[in-house]
Amino acid sequence: MFEIGEHIVYGINGICRVADVGPSPYDPTDTRTFYLLIPVNNHTSSSIYTPVDNVRVPMRRLMTRDEIDALVAALPEIEMLQISVEKQRREVYRATIHELRPEGYVSVIKTVNRRRRDLAAAHKHFPVTDLEYGRLARHLLCSECAHVLGLTEDEADAYLLSALQEAE
Repeated sequence: MFEIGEHIVYGINGICRVADVGPSPYDPTDTRTFYLLIPVNNHTSSSIYTPVDNVRVPMRRLMTRDEIDALVAALPEIEMLQISVEKQRREVYRATIHELRPEGYVSVIKTVNRRRRDLAAAHKHFPVTDLEYGRLARHLLCSECAHVLGLTEDEADAYLLSALQEAE
């Protein structure tokens, strides 16, 4: 269970602060315990109430500084996604991102970057699916790294982009 004041990753909402833990604010007969989550990087998003035992939307603790260092060191070994059926690309990206694994974010980013280069070299159109999921994976990874390392999201993006380029 997460503690009040702790920052966590909540699905594709990204980083949220646990503001409270308590009973359902909507149904007094509901016996489950709920988190009140406040999104950190999305100021237009409202508060989120979610059951502590929610199985539909994954939650996890933020990476530590050491885990980020280990992730950056492992960038060359993180594989791109293998998508054999083009029509399944969106679903593979979505499923990978929804696992909330930082390595999964990197796999999506590496796959999208490679496709961008390959399609540009072939003078072909870059699909919106790749653009959307590449941006989402990059935002989720960079915002978490920025929060943990005390950087802006742009600084974290530049740091990770240079590490990714060295890894490729």
